[in-house]
Amino acid sequence: MKKYLTIAIFAMFCVNTFAQKGDKAVGVNLSYGTEIKNIGIGVKGQYNFTDAIRAELSGDYFLKKDDLSMWDVNLNLHYLFPIGEKLKVYPLAGLSYTNWKFDYSIDFDDFGDYDTEWAKWSGAVSEDDEDFSDSSSEGHFGANLGGGIQYDLTKNLVINAEAKYQIISDFNQIVFGVGLAYKF
Repeated sequence: MKKYLTIAIFAMFCVNTFAQKGDKAVGVNLSYGTEIKNIGIGVKGQYNFTDAIRAELSGDYFLKKDDLSMWDVNLNLHYLFPIGEKLKVYPLAGLSYTNWKFDYSIDFDDFGDYDTEWAKWSGAVSEDDEDFSDSSSEGHFGANLGGGIQYDLTKNLVINAEAKYQIISDFNQIVFGVGLAYKF
């Protein structure tokens, strides 16, 4: 009986130190994607369904590098575990949609007259073209798995750091992020 009473008291203590049901927050992110190998900037919104369960909708735009750019939209659930009065850790799981865009161009002057003449003869470019450019983009749905840590700077200002593995066909990557959010 003492064992169950101890567990019940511990559970009540934990629930009282979590975020409050109905809390909302908006914030900004700075991310790094391991597959795109570049930084991203983003925004997020959070809503606490219960004292421990929080939903987060976020979007990131990864800066263009080597003619490749990417953006993603994520809907994740967090389960908050208090470590201290102001410190919480959370596992996360959710859904993701990511879009990768590749812009490419070929300057035929770089190849000399022979290759330019061949490209014109083959119909790849017209007589007036001196270069060729195009772009392609591809988007996929996937899943997120990861975790993070949150520290309450003030009653309304929170910082966090997290890592999530985006499981997406042909686009798997780990995304590391830091963020700042305002709770209201």
